[in-house]
Amino acid sequence: MPNRIAIVVILIVIMLIGSFLHYLHQPQFKCESQFTIAQQINQDRILSEGIISMSMTDKNLLIGIDGLVTHNNEKYIISRTLKAKYKKYDAGSHLYKLLYINIIRDDTDNINDKIANNLLFTEDTDNRIIFIKESEHGIILFGNHNFPQYGCRKK
Repeated sequence: MPNRIAIVVILIVIMLIGSFLHYLHQPQFKCESQFTIAQQINQDRILSEGIISMSMTDKNLLIGIDGLVTHNNEKYIISRTLKAKYKKYDAGSHLYKLLYINIIRDDTDNINDKIANNLLFTEDTDNRIIFIKESEHGIILFGNHNFPQYGCRKK
């Protein structure tokens, strides 16, 4: 009888440890939303709409973008996933520096990288800064360091 109790206690401890480790590896947040962006700077006009999703853990960021982009009357499809490692850029802000980015393009993605990168980052590829802030209502705002361009509800 004591052996059975010991086995049950060991199994309960293993299950608790497994649950705790599973909790540690959960994203800090996950969200998905439709988006629409319209930008015009001088004669350069971009209209983009589609679905964007984001998942963030302690050190990794995963962003998926799928949609249509019109740039100066030329139509493109954007379908890519950005996997990135990040660190806090400034302790007092909601800015993060992307240390490493791996971009995976779907076969249907036919947009120029410069145009696609400008939908989220600045043109300066050495200074990729992203703004991420969660509001008190569970809305995640993110975008480049100038202004948040996307918003989605935390899942």
